[in-house]
Amino acid sequence: MANLPKGEVKKKLLLFFVVLISFIAPLTLVILGIVIFNKTNPVIKISIEKVKKEERLIPSQVLANKTKYHQQEVVIRGRASPEPVVCERKECPTNDSCCGCPVERDLILADAGKVLTSQEGAMRLIEAGKSLCQRRPYSCDYNCGDWTKGAIYDVSGKFFADSPPPGWKLSLNYYFQVESKNLVKKVSFKETFGNFISEIKNKIASFKTSGQYVLP
Repeated sequence: MANLPKGEVKKKLLLFFVVLISFIAPLTLVILGIVIFNKTNPVIKISIEKVKKEERLIPSQVLANKTKYHQQEVVIRGRASPEPVVCERKECPTNDSCCGCPVERDLILADAGKVLTSQEGAMRLIEAGKSLCQRRPYSCDYNCGDWTKGAIYDVSGKFFADSPPPGWKLSLNYYFQVESKNLVKKVSFKETFGNFISEIKNKIASFKTSGQYVLP
């Protein structure tokens, strides 16, 4: 290059820099794009998590618009508890004082902050097409699997509401088909004690009626 004229040297140097820049520029753009993506990716993840969080419903929201949520996959947060059952007062064996009670009872889900006195305002939970609580043999107690009475859960599944009869506005049959659940909050001692006192009162009151009684 030392023997070349100065004009030729300048041309070759200029060509060299042009070729070098043509390689460096795309590489720089790729690196810059990766850096920008990595910085914005956490924001995207947070946005997705926010959407998922906003999709979580409470029972009263679904029950207020059954048609909208019919056959919809949703996540519902609520307090789970066995539905009170009506038992027939009858002569029972000494080892089965609750023989007049049904063999199964529904587990219901209500708004977490609501105190239920009836099934109104709560949805029935089923799994594999059957009630979640089965009466133990020769007992007044029901086995509800690993569900904790009074605990708050996030329950995933599909909501169903049958069409109302002609002339009726509300569906008579609606339920939530459970696919999975996640325990959010356990029952506090105060709530457990309060439920215990309430059940004793209900059982005492049930003895005053004839023909039928309610098992809380």
